[in-house]
Amino acid sequence: MKNFFTLFSLTSLVLILVLFTSTAHTEQYVIIDMENGDRLTGIWRGATDTHFEIEYNEQVLRFPLEGHTLSFVSKLENVPDRTAAKHYRNGLALLDLESPDIAKRNFEAALEEFPKFADAHYQLGLLYKIDGDIEKALARFRSVALIDAENFDLVPLLQEIGNNAIATIDTDAAATTDGNAVATTDDNTAAMEKYAQAIDAFQLILKYYPEHEAVPTLSYQTGFLLVENLKDKVAGLELLKNATDQFPTAPEHEKAIYIIGGLQAELGELEKALNILINFSRIYPNSVWVDETYLKQAIIYLQMGDKVNAVNTANLVLQNTDDPTITEQVDDVLQASAWNIFTKDLPDTSIQAIAVDGTSLWVGTPKGIAQFKTSGNGWKAIETGAWLINKSVQPAPDVRAIAVNESEVWVGTRNHGIIRFNKEKHEAKNLTIADGLPSMWIRDIKMDNEEIWFATDAGVVRQNLKTEMQNHYNQENNYIPNDVHSIALTPDTVWVGTSGDDISIFDRETGIWNRQNFIGLEAKTQIVRFDVVSDKIFFSWYNEENKENGFFQANLDGSDGKDSPVSEGIEVETELDDILVTGIVDKKYLWVAANDYVAIYFPDIDKYQEPTIGYPKIVLDDLSIQCIAADKNRVWIGTTQGMLMIDAQKFRQTTE
Repeated sequence: MKNFFTLFSLTSLVLILVLFTSTAHTEQYVIIDMENGDRLTGIWRGATDTHFEIEYNEQVLRFPLEGHTLSFVSKLENVPDRTAAKHYRNGLALLDLESPDIAKRNFEAALEEFPKFADAHYQLGLLYKIDGDIEKALARFRSVALIDAENFDLVPLLQEIGNNAIATIDTDAAATTDGNAVATTDDNTAAMEKYAQAIDAFQLILKYYPEHEAVPTLSYQTGFLLVENLKDKVAGLELLKNATDQFPTAPEHEKAIYIIGGLQAELGELEKALNILINFSRIYPNSVWVDETYLKQAIIYLQMGDKVNAVNTANLVLQNTDDPTITEQVDDVLQASAWNIFTKDLPDTSIQAIAVDGTSLWVGTPKGIAQFKTSGNGWKAIETGAWLINKSVQPAPDVRAIAVNESEVWVGTRNHGIIRFNKEKHEAKNLTIADGLPSMWIRDIKMDNEEIWFATDAGVVRQNLKTEMQNHYNQENNYIPNDVHSIALTPDTVWVGTSGDDISIFDRETGIWNRQNFIGLEAKTQIVRFDVVSDKIFFSWYNEENKENGFFQANLDGSDGKDSPVSEGIEVETELDDILVTGIVDKKYLWVAANDYVAIYFPDIDKYQEPTIGYPKIVLDDLSIQCIAADKNRVWIGTTQGMLMIDAQKFRQTTE
């Protein structure tokens, strides 16, 4: 140990010789405290058995060892005053007398007098370490390194602290496993604190002792701890990148490169990640991680929109791996490649409403509406109409429903009522309570050639498209629920469903409402969404009590009803209403979208096309479905992470 502040007398000659053998590489200043109270500071020039010499004012002075106390420092600004030195000497004496608590108070007094007293910090660090207070010990050792790391070899101490912290975690984990106990939150918190201590200790070495022989290994080890244990991806990535650049021949290099590629992908640095992983598979073709590396490459290709390379790379993995977990993920990649994923030019990636008008797609989000061309598989924004709609109210509308025809777009919002947009005149008009709406919250809009209907939290509104005459139906005047979520129009009837299990049917000829109960639907079944396909009406539902969802189909008059459960045992309540059903008139199949997959269903024969196809969750995390629209032979699904599209041919090719 190279002590910053060491006291010497005649009896300390051996210690002097040892000290200056070890510190001869740097110029040392000596502080001489004389018996008469005087103090002199000079440059150390050596010693014999009886005398020592210093350089003072460009002269060499010779003094006897006896009668003088010597102190050595490397920086004059770090020379403690006499009071601090006295407290420190008292602390050392008390340590010799085995009174560590009182010694600690003296060292603290020395620091109060002179905060840059490295020796006092060091002695306190040792005492805190003995007491097991590692946080305080590390704080003191950090101060020592900051003040004068050159004269204190802290590496063995810091390595011991870091290694002990990790060993403690391993011991506790082994004890938990052997005792068949389950790790608690407190156990996990304690482990995280230990990992943080180890990283703190190792990082002090890396910062203040960069030339030490332990640095290559510690650079990798600390990076792994940051990434794998503290989940600090940014700091871990930076440290591992530096380690691989500085120490490319270290045995940890292989694992570090593999981790770096994965981290860069997670942080959105896709091109960098791809290059790293391609180089990895070239440099380490026999690595235990090579299959996972190719899998990550396939996922990155998918994220970058390069489906050809994604599929080719995934198939390469499939040919070489026998790991069932990797095989399952490869299957996810292949299924995900069937989807078109659109997030560009959206006001928000949370898609809450969709409508198709033949040549374009209207998309509603919490921050306004957007319009896109639907020809081919492209995704090109059409700005004029959407801009006028969004500009018509402030702030931008929270869009919850859209209905379109050849001449108009009707937009239902959460906060601004309805926005009516004329395509030919390029005019947008905001309709509110002043225009006859019972509420500003519009949950659904459906229209045909004659009428448009609005679902609100205060009943439903019927409006004639030509005369604009309105009728308002609610609990008070027609005994239908106020809390209406979805509407379906048939030539003869209007169906409305609530957040509860109520379904009401309006006879468009007589103007009479009737409640409808369907055999097969249990109590507390919640209606999600209505749709009309050809000569059938469909509505999706969920039952929170039974943790299941499905859909119901019937003739347009409600006869010949049939219930079709889809998913059972759904534990996550927010996934219960992830059930949407739609189709196209004259098509012989429906699209059934559940929380984890999409299926093609043939209602005439009551049969699914097997197997189903999953969402591209390997690319889009935490994806939930929110709305659906069918267009020709394809389906558009609005999610919390953007728009998804798949066509029936691609669906069949992928599932086959």
